[in-house]
Amino acid sequence: MFCSYWRSHPTLIWGLLGWWGNLGHSFGVSSLPGIGSGTMSLPQALSNTRTDGLGELYRQGTAALLNAMVDNRFHFTTNQVRDSFVRALGSNKAAATQARVFKLANEGKLKPRA
Repeated sequence: MFCSYWRSHPTLIWGLLGWWGNLGHSFGVSSLPGIGSGTMSLPQALSNTRTDGLGELYRQGTAALLNAMVDNRFHFTTNQVRDSFVRALGSNKAAATQARVFKLANEGKLKPRA
């Protein structure tokens, strides 16, 4: 599923994670580069307009996490998405690289899990 699907269905996100679902809680971080507090909601992360690697990581990583939660054949498990997301927060370049991988998975261009 693409970012736009989740962006246009916020009630499904709230159904999965409740109203408390925010980027920091979902990925287990208290602070996010360029944002500070991890309290950005998942719909906000999906709709953020940042044009750098971190903005793309926030969009694609959020979509990947949601896809992993609802599709047991999605290329990544939820733990793999979380771990990869957190590792990529170290630099804009790492974030952009991981975002590209998440985007491929979100678009179904990576092999599903068996």
